[in-house]
Amino acid sequence: MADNYHDTVYRMYEASDLLFHNEQWFNANYLAGYVAECYCKLILQISRREGYCFQGSKNSERDFGHNVEGMYDEIALLAMNGYSISAYCIDLSIECSEILNHWNPNRRYESNACILNSKELGESIHKEMEKLIDYIIKMEVDGVFI
Repeated sequence: MADNYHDTVYRMYEASDLLFHNEQWFNANYLAGYVAECYCKLILQISRREGYCFQGSKNSERDFGHNVEGMYDEIALLAMNGYSISAYCIDLSIECSEILNHWNPNRRYESNACILNSKELGESIHKEMEKLIDYIIKMEVDGVFI
């Protein structure tokens, strides 16, 4: 059974958004990282379906694990090549720099005093997560998931 990044991205988004509005910064920020991961995996899954290959030894988006930066490198290559999926490949280093700089799935074990538990970071990350969801909605409207 294939991984369902489409459903997962919305599940993580809804949970993160709810936590954000309840000022639960740590978990809101943490789950927003999974939104970025699922966005990347969706792009890579669609690109593979359309016949675009990954670089190196990666055979599927699952092989990247939680390595959002590694997936970002692949997405940057897709963006430069003018494929049909390229229109949905955002520059994560610019558009989602806070998520890229602060998210790591192992951070779930940190204390509440860590940077993920701050309102300021939460507001920035929430805006970045909203951009990702906007791109996913645009892909839906444009029929990319068909």
